[in-house]
Amino acid sequence: MLKKAGLLTATLFLLTSLGLGQDGHYDVSANAAAVFTKQSDGNGIAQSATNGSDYFATIRLKFKPKHSVAFNYGRAKDSQVYQTGFDFHILTNITEYTGAYLYNPLKKGRFEPFVLAGAGALVFNPQSTWVVLPNFTNNVPNRVQIDLGAVKQTEIAFLYGVGVDYQLPRFARFALRLQYRGFLYDAPDFKVNTASGGAVSLFTGAKGHMAEPSIGLVFRF
Repeated sequence: MLKKAGLLTATLFLLTSLGLGQDGHYDVSANAAAVFTKQSDGNGIAQSATNGSDYFATIRLKFKPKHSVAFNYGRAKDSQVYQTGFDFHILTNITEYTGAYLYNPLKKGRFEPFVLAGAGALVFNPQSTWVVLPNFTNNVPNRVQIDLGAVKQTEIAFLYGVGVDYQLPRFARFALRLQYRGFLYDAPDFKVNTASGGAVSLFTGAKGHMAEPSIGLVFRF
């Protein structure tokens, strides 16, 4: 289903581009970001995540001087942490499929700031799971790998952000992009809950938030 949604989004983007003809302006960018996740609390569970990294690509179509649409694809990695009396850790790959509208209020010299808002999907794919147990002998916690039955989970996400492009001197087609992006979504539980017969529940029912400051290189064509 997710592949079909991604294909549909890409098709709509292509059709929009073709429909606007040759008056459109395109750019692509490769970006690297740090990932910081806000703690979510619910049902007696405190959910957080380790600081992680993200690499994402963006293709943008500027259909008017101040108005653009963009499609993003990215891969992030961190550990989701659930404090339920014990500390459960789920090493997670996060795949991003999002689209956004961008508005450029002005252009001054080589600087072109923008704001963005959009939506899409975040796919949380668990890799390994462990629990941290107390060690009363030397006070060093034990990390014990366990199988919680965690499965891939897709969450709809709202995307917002601000940024600025700086056109590189002597390279008219290239720019440096600095931006901040934020994601709002339902905090994942990887379908680990007592309602499905599990011994442990990781369901908080809370909203999650990821913050991503990033830097990227833009190519315009």
